[in-house]
Amino acid sequence: TSSGSFFDGRKAMKIETLSIDQKDEKAVLKTYILDDYPKYYQQQKRPAVVICPGGGYTTLARKEGEPVALKINGMGYHAFVLQYSVIFKEKPKSFEKEEELPEMNPDGYFPVQIYQVRNALALIREHAEEWNVDKDQLILLGFSAGGHLTASYLTFGKELLGDNYIKPKAAVLGYARTNMAVPDWKEKFATASGRNITKYKYLCQFRTAEPTMEQKMTIDPYTNVHKDMPPVFLWHSATDTSVNALCALTFAQKLFETGVPVELHLFAGGVHGCALADKVSASVAKHYDEGCEQWTNLLQIWLKRILTEDSKEKREKEEQQGKEKQDE
Repeated sequence: TSSGSFFDGRKAMKIETLSIDQKDEKAVLKTYILDDYPKYYQQQKRPAVVICPGGGYTTLARKEGEPVALKINGMGYHAFVLQYSVIFKEKPKSFEKEEELPEMNPDGYFPVQIYQVRNALALIREHAEEWNVDKDQLILLGFSAGGHLTASYLTFGKELLGDNYIKPKAAVLGYARTNMAVPDWKEKFATASGRNITKYKYLCQFRTAEPTMEQKMTIDPYTNVHKDMPPVFLWHSATDTSVNALCALTFAQKLFETGVPVELHLFAGGVHGCALADKVSASVAKHYDEGCEQWTNLLQIWLKRILTEDSKEKREKEEQQGKEKQDE
């Protein structure tokens, strides 16, 4: 739904929930579309960022959804949160007791999520005029499992989708599982909840709780890096005890060696799942980290280099330069 603006009669931010998979009603795209008011320093049609929250393919982390979307809005971009299919039909209340976990989702097995990413991008492009979206400047942003999904889409998504593949302008990966050969931290299996999350993540990805390394390599972004990928921005915490920071380091190296533009930030502090890492969205105290909190500022600088701007200011300068050349 959308609400009217009392400033100039134009439509205010458009927030809607749209289906992206007929088989799974929980698979939806939530829109955070900014006003179409006249802008001087920014182009009229805005770039858009599609956010894929994490959650181990078992759930979707709230703080990696709407709070991030609003942060992206603050940069001047439209934002969309992709609530892709996960392995459970309902959100688990707890992972401590396996017998209390909800019913599994028969339509939630990987790689259906890759098709849903494509559907989200296609839906945005389809409504580009209506939503004032620059359809050639769509960015994917993923955290944790959502980062694995994003990296998978970038690396072997075209093999699955063929001519239906939509290449994003750029991608952002936060504490993502990008190298399946990097072993899990032992701390991940120290609790019942950690073991259950891992078990059902594997069931989602491989339909078995004990996948072989050969099976893991079938969905490995690292080994599928190719030179036609868009620029990638990665950030990770050195102290992440869920997804080893070696994932980011090795993936960045592979991108660099392959000739894919890459920017990597490895922060000394921070924990897995910290999202914006700020005091506003932190669900527990340890999710706030002053160092990690800077990743959004660094991202904004990076995006300005990656995205093509056509602001009124730029057009006026080009017109002036053109006149000066004519006068010469």
